[in-house]
Amino acid sequence: MGTFRALAVKSAVLAAVLLSSTVAGLPPAVAKDGIESAPQASSYIPPIVGLPFVGSELTLGITQFQKCKTEEAPNGFVLEWLSNGVPLPAERQGEFLKLIPEDRGKRISMNVHTQCAVPQVFYSRVTRPIEASSRAMGWTGRGNFELLGRTDGGDLVLYPRTYEPHWVYWGPGMELLQFPSSWDEPRVVGTGWNIFDIVFSPGDFDGDGHNDILGRDSAGNLHLYPGDGEGGWLPPKQVGSGWGIFDSIVGPGDFDGDGLNDVLARDRSGNLHLYPGSGDGGWLAASQVGAGWQVFDKIIAAGDSTGDGTADIFARDRSGFLYQYPSDGYGGWAGPSLVGHGWDEMAEISSAGPSEKSYNISSSELIAYTHDGDLFRYDNIGIDGRYSLFKQGQIGNGWDIFSSLI
Repeated sequence: MGTFRALAVKSAVLAAVLLSSTVAGLPPAVAKDGIESAPQASSYIPPIVGLPFVGSELTLGITQFQKCKTEEAPNGFVLEWLSNGVPLPAERQGEFLKLIPEDRGKRISMNVHTQCAVPQVFYSRVTRPIEASSRAMGWTGRGNFELLGRTDGGDLVLYPRTYEPHWVYWGPGMELLQFPSSWDEPRVVGTGWNIFDIVFSPGDFDGDGHNDILGRDSAGNLHLYPGDGEGGWLPPKQVGSGWGIFDSIVGPGDFDGDGLNDVLARDRSGNLHLYPGSGDGGWLAASQVGAGWQVFDKIIAAGDSTGDGTADIFARDRSGFLYQYPSDGYGGWAGPSLVGHGWDEMAEISSAGPSEKSYNISSSELIAYTHDGDLFRYDNIGIDGRYSLFKQGQIGNGWDIFSSLI
């Protein structure tokens, strides 16, 4: 199986990134003798950590309440979660909020209650509408960055990843929630998948909150393998026929802005077609969304590569030039741009969301391995939606046993 190498985090760089996001100081609060103070609002806007997809976990990212800890609030605060401005039921309240299928289409926010000198309430911004679970939510029901590869022999191998959140000191009165992570033991989660010539994940395609897989067989039939949320699969079913006319099929996520996951397919004339998902394992009416895509030998579903909340595409031409095609969020395109060259060195290029968790990370990364099996991670360091790749370094080797990453 492919293996990983540990990457050292450059603490100085991390500190510079985090400190560049200014958090306003708490205003002074003084209670008058003998008078119980009412909760006070503040200009501090607490940042939410987590992506707005079903399956993600949301929480608070930075606090200034280190000196406000009590027995009732051991972290110095109590979170109150709201959906479209209405508090969620008591059983869903807590330090972490797991997003479920019923949250789709709603906007989540949180109120942070503290009691330092006086009771205070701080209000987060609302999320964008919650979308169906994306590929970035992984396979084990934890909302984690996880890799899945198919070997030449047809085995599916899952690389789960575990995050252990904990608070760390981040200056006077401040604490930052960090998410150190490690790879779990890889495991085989399927065999016989070489009966399909194309295998990809659209994210959650049937609406149950778990990520799924679609595979095309040699007769052109498309089969759905629903995920069980634990790294395995429920019984498959056929969801299409006649898909043999396409030479590339990918799952970009929600491409048309309705909160449901879709599929893009290129025919042999180079025309690109959008097949919107219905949210329950079926399809809405298809439409053509591009032409001339035959110049590319690889189309990559990148998830949200710009951090603007829309599903994007990368495409590599036969000379090794890599292009980014941001979507406009309504089933069309924003302007494409050249990302780089030399990508013909890569045998496979894929995306599985952001591998790190923080209040200021929202865009996906690229994962790629060479023909020799060396695995690399590429971070997005672009500004204002312009994608610029930073080669984080080699993170693994032996990945040439895989014919594709899913």
